[in-house]
Amino acid sequence: MTIPRTIDDITPEWLSDTLGRSVTAVTKEPVGVGIGLVGQLFRLGMEGRGEPSTVIAKLAAPTEEGRFVATVLNMYGREVGFYTELSPRTSISHPACYFAAHDPVTQDTVLLLEDVSVRGRGGDQVRGCSLAGARPAIRTLARLHAGFWDDPSLLSSSFLLRLADDPYPAAVAMAYELAWPRVQDLFGDMIDDHVRAFGDGYAKLIPAMFAKLCDGPLVLSHSDWRLDNLFFTDDDDVIAVDWQLIDRSVGPRDLSYHVTQSVNIDDPAGYQQAFDAYVSDLDDLGVDVDRAWAWEMYRYGTMLGFVYPVIATGALTIDDPRHVELTRALFRRSLAALHALDAFALPL
Repeated sequence: MTIPRTIDDITPEWLSDTLGRSVTAVTKEPVGVGIGLVGQLFRLGMEGRGEPSTVIAKLAAPTEEGRFVATVLNMYGREVGFYTELSPRTSISHPACYFAAHDPVTQDTVLLLEDVSVRGRGGDQVRGCSLAGARPAIRTLARLHAGFWDDPSLLSSSFLLRLADDPYPAAVAMAYELAWPRVQDLFGDMIDDHVRAFGDGYAKLIPAMFAKLCDGPLVLSHSDWRLDNLFFTDDDDVIAVDWQLIDRSVGPRDLSYHVTQSVNIDDPAGYQQAFDAYVSDLDDLGVDVDRAWAWEMYRYGTMLGFVYPVIATGALTIDDPRHVELTRALFRRSLAALHALDAFALPL
């Protein structure tokens, strides 16, 4: 089966062969933000026999330049690996996968996925949500982690590296150093001397920080648990999409990412409340958590959270007005969390 490189390669004939049904015509609608950076995302409407009538097609970026980051971090291989190996064991809701293929030599990749927008409403990370609004996402995250808590079978998935394994620390440090000057230019109004000093020395902390976040029971980490990747159903279920960044790391790292990047915390006590809810959920699921260790990892995860708005600002196009709003919101929330949890100078 030929893997399509661009959306033009997805024809009714290709869909018919791939899905084993008759597709006589197809419409193609771009969806998502930052389309074409490390991938292409389209909603396909199909005419002919069989269901579903709509799927989401996810392709690799069309140019070698666009594929560079995804190739270095094996983002395409990780997501295809999730859907072909791990998704049957993942108890939380995620899109059904109708077809997945990845060529590790050319990096050509295609996923045909369920259009979950018909089942749930997507979150908006620019606007963010309240702590109460985040409660279903935290509960679902605990379910994901509990299902893979300290699970040695994850070692058998060769695409699923630890956060601390090469090439992740070096690649992230390089991307950070390229992006940090641009962040200072764009968001200088939020950067005082203390933040600037922290940012100037941040890259050299990354290897030790990544290692710290692999010190303890490891789980299947989604690693991008943010509102833009979550769909909320009427019965408080959460459907998680975008599994390109999965790795093995400590569970509280995912929690801190969600809280510091997507949740509007008005009262500093809210950070503790989010943590307490997550640990309580794990306890309900039969996971015995060392609270002192988990709190330490939560704070280190907050320290890690600083890297995301920086890289997002430097690596993605800034021409999209929503992207400017998004990176500003992420940077503001990250700084607030660093201050509230005193996570600027954790020992490494």
